[in-house]
Amino acid sequence: MTMIEIKHPQEQARLRRLALAAQGLLQTQPYGRGLAGARKAINHLGYVQIDTISVVERAHHHVFYSRVPKFKPAMTNQMLLNGDIFEYWAHAAAFLPITDFRFSLPYKHAIKSGQTHWYRNRDTKLMGELLARIRSDGPIRARDIETNTTKRAGWWDWKP
Repeated sequence: MTMIEIKHPQEQARLRRLALAAQGLLQTQPYGRGLAGARKAINHLGYVQIDTISVVERAHHHVFYSRVPKFKPAMTNQMLLNGDIFEYWAHAAAFLPITDFRFSLPYKHAIKSGQTHWYRNRDTKLMGELLARIRSDGPIRARDIETNTTKRAGWWDWKP
């Protein structure tokens, strides 16, 4: 990606306001209030990354709260139950408007048929062991699973 340097202060301010307005951050209720406002917000934004970081509240709820007066965290679950949004791995775990569901289907079909990286080199032995562990112990967290792999530094030090 090429970065364009804008040196003129008025142009910088205009572009900043344009970006903030496009994100619904310059008005007090650009999408309305409550559940209806949350629906309009996700339809306008097109994507809200689900983030489990929770200092005050889970981070994705802040996206709605900053744009939709009377937003309550339970509204994301309500929108899921109502079929207004769906969860999908779109670069990262995210809520997307249900109107975009059709765009997820080709990739889902590719996964199902084994045409993507998700299942190319699957470790069926490990998958069987994990399923057996879940059957015996119930739901577990990734950190509850021991591994013999060497620990590396960084964000992407994922277990198999």
